[in-house]
Amino acid sequence: MSKRKNAGRIVCVTFALLFTVFAAGTAFSGVNVNINVGPPAVVVAEPPEMIVVPRTMVYFAPGVGVDLFFHAGYWWTPKEERWFRARAYNGPWVIVSPRAVPVEIVRVPRDYRKVYAHEHRIPYGQLKKHHKLRDRDRRAQRGEWKEWKEDRKGHREGNSKGNGKDHRKGNGR
Repeated sequence: MSKRKNAGRIVCVTFALLFTVFAAGTAFSGVNVNINVGPPAVVVAEPPEMIVVPRTMVYFAPGVGVDLFFHAGYWWTPKEERWFRARAYNGPWVIVSPRAVPVEIVRVPRDYRKVYAHEHRIPYGQLKKHHKLRDRDRRAQRGEWKEWKEDRKGHREGNSKGNGKDHRKGNGR
């Protein structure tokens, strides 16, 4: 019987050890602390269609669940009070300072998704071409405005010199 008692004790001790090992393993595997302060996980299954925010050079992706903007050749997205920038819609993302975010993006209305949801959609393949054309047109309009302003300034100066009045004093002499 002593052999049976010893065998029984060995079996009990073995089961106790196995139980302790598996119980401890289960307890430790259940504890996982993960702090993610890195770039966002912007997962876009395919290149997104974009919509232009009117009177800006900012585009947004209406079919994506996060704020995803395109402006000046970069993709922008905010996450937890930080801004991230990438050259491609799916990253790799880098953290940028708030001062590096273009003002046009910061000034996009909060309800832009509701307000502009029905605007014309630009396919991803045409996005960069569309952006370049809009930028060229915008620069051309600025150039015309500057020329118009200079013409008006020259016209005013020509009138003030030709009429003999001294506009600074306001007395006509």
